[in-house]
Amino acid sequence: MLSKIAFSASPTIAEFMRSAAFGRVLAGPVGSGKTTGCIYELLRRCIEQEKGADGFRYTRWAIVRQTLKQLVDTVLKDIEDKLHAVMRYKVQDKTVVVEFGDVRSEWLLLPLEDAEDQRRLLSMQLTGAWMSEGIEMDVNLVSGISARCGRYPSGDRGTPTWFGVICDTNMPSEGSEWHKFMTDALPKDWEIFIQPGGLEEHAENLQWLTQTAETIKLPEDDPKRIAQGRLYYERATRTNNADWVKRYVHAQFGNDPSGTAVFRESFKSDFHVREGLMPHNFGPLLLGQDFGRDPCSLLCQVDSRGRLLVLEEIVVSDIGLEQHLRKNVKPLLMGERYFGIPLVVIGDPSGTSKSTIYEESTFDVLKKEGFTAVPAPTNDLEPRIRAVESLLLKQIDGGGMILFDKQRCPLTIRAMAGDYRYAKTRMGIRKPLPDKNDASHIMDALQYVCLVSSNRMNEQLGRFLRQGRDRSSRPRVTAAGWT
Repeated sequence: MLSKIAFSASPTIAEFMRSAAFGRVLAGPVGSGKTTGCIYELLRRCIEQEKGADGFRYTRWAIVRQTLKQLVDTVLKDIEDKLHAVMRYKVQDKTVVVEFGDVRSEWLLLPLEDAEDQRRLLSMQLTGAWMSEGIEMDVNLVSGISARCGRYPSGDRGTPTWFGVICDTNMPSEGSEWHKFMTDALPKDWEIFIQPGGLEEHAENLQWLTQTAETIKLPEDDPKRIAQGRLYYERATRTNNADWVKRYVHAQFGNDPSGTAVFRESFKSDFHVREGLMPHNFGPLLLGQDFGRDPCSLLCQVDSRGRLLVLEEIVVSDIGLEQHLRKNVKPLLMGERYFGIPLVVIGDPSGTSKSTIYEESTFDVLKKEGFTAVPAPTNDLEPRIRAVESLLLKQIDGGGMILFDKQRCPLTIRAMAGDYRYAKTRMGIRKPLPDKNDASHIMDALQYVCLVSSNRMNEQLGRFLRQGRDRSSRPRVTAAGWT
């Protein structure tokens, strides 16, 4: 009976199915075969499950979506269409039973319409779960669902050969919780698979979309059949707004509906974010410093190719600058990664003003702690943002002129990707200044560094270092000098 079921996966879905990661997200445009891929992935895992003591392969899967109607009208119908030869649906239990040969599997349809539904889900013993149309659900459910996986089978029925969570989805909006999850907060045992957009050269599943009686008879790779399928997306671009098309046709993160990300058009995570950036010994570290009770610091360095490397963020809250320097900054600089490298602090120019109580400026505090510290050239927002944009838009040898360390700068990357944004008024008009929030502090620190590194770089850096020495009676201190 199983021989009657055949499935040929598209390239992205094949890669998705080959992965053994605990969690996997399959994202792409509408109509790209994501649901079908997930159905066959569950079936494949049922078949690969090791046998229990009685010779049967037991698995139990939860299929989760926002409403039962969505589950029945879409997911269930697709399961019945693909697997009708080996499944039956128990209406009262809302359960698909898959049985053939030695396979014994339960696929439970679980909506999330009320609190009782969620309690039921989070009390189950499952092999794994499939989150259908993930962005329609609260991303915080991922943790709870994950905790229920790997609990079935047990005892005489064996142990799960593979367990975990799969999720299919269209692309979320920038700044949304799902956007953050997919770009910056992805757990180590999760992977993301994004299909090409529907109008791209290698778009997937075109051979099955909007086919006519004539084109469906052609070979799957026939140009006429592919062109017929592409009409599906061409029509969609004519009948929907640009934001919808970006997410559901081009398979890209959509514009943030709650405001406009400051660097939306210039920051590209796949181009500007790198793993394992390393400091070097032939140039100084640049420490961008934002002051106040949340004195965020950002360690950067210009490399031999002129690129600005954003190496590490030091994010704190509700602490004075002096304590921050002693408890957070100095210990980091004394570690093996940065030990002995000269450093200059570039801070908010307002820090040059002396306190009315202590007759001491913020820069006096920095110098007292042994740092060469100079104010950024300006505190005006427009040139600060322009300095960052200038680096984002430049390339060198096919790579970015500014690079962010993926592991050591998570808040900075989230800010660049959308957390740092212009808010909107109640009338929907964009405000002229970015919101003051957690993201704005680290962005201020980045902007101070970019003001220096993007403007006649070598000359500017040399001048700032000379200014730092001239303004302090102490010799310039490196991390190696602290005891």
